[in-house]
Amino acid sequence: MAQPHEESPDGLTRLALFPLNLVLFPGMELPLHIFEERYKDMIGECLEQDVPFGVVLIKEGLEVGAPADPERIGTSTRILRSEILDQGRMNIVTKGERRFEIEEIIQRVPHVVGRVRFLVELEGEGCAELIPQINDEYINLVKNLTALTGGYTSRVEIPEDPIELSYAIAGNLNLEPHLRQSLLVTETAATRLFDLIPLLKQGNETLREQITKQNPFQGNRLN
Repeated sequence: MAQPHEESPDGLTRLALFPLNLVLFPGMELPLHIFEERYKDMIGECLEQDVPFGVVLIKEGLEVGAPADPERIGTSTRILRSEILDQGRMNIVTKGERRFEIEEIIQRVPHVVGRVRFLVELEGEGCAELIPQINDEYINLVKNLTALTGGYTSRVEIPEDPIELSYAIAGNLNLEPHLRQSLLVTETAATRLFDLIPLLKQGNETLREQITKQNPFQGNRLN
């Protein structure tokens, strides 16, 4: 049987899947506490073979118990750090790598495994016009998120690549899972950035309100 990181002649890759009630974007870090036997075994194999696994939003079912039905589009993620606890439980930190589409579920027990096709990232048309509209709001987002934890930053690095920027914004906004999934499914960075503009503005407005309530004097000096 092909290993999880090997691509078959038809362009499909065998990938262990972790259905969760969240959406992971490429470039986004995700900490997880692993306690179910099926996932302890799955993560153990990924660590041993140094291969990624796929995070997919649950379409129907629960995180714990019987295998849940996942959405078709997910993100592969690689384990950056791991900590082994008692009874084989683990704390891991992963980072999203590549979007994929599930072509076929080939295993459901003990954990879900699929044959997936990794998706090509497209910039799309119109990014040059969208970037100036969104850069200032992205800077404000990072400053607001920092201020909400009691910190302050005067310099914010903006990803130059529109694809990376779109995922950085989506990953930092507090959005409902179904909305995050729709952004993940979006085919081009240009469309994703266009859809993110109103969400980013609303997110900054909400953060400013939270900061002002937390510290009325701090909210006035952010942006």
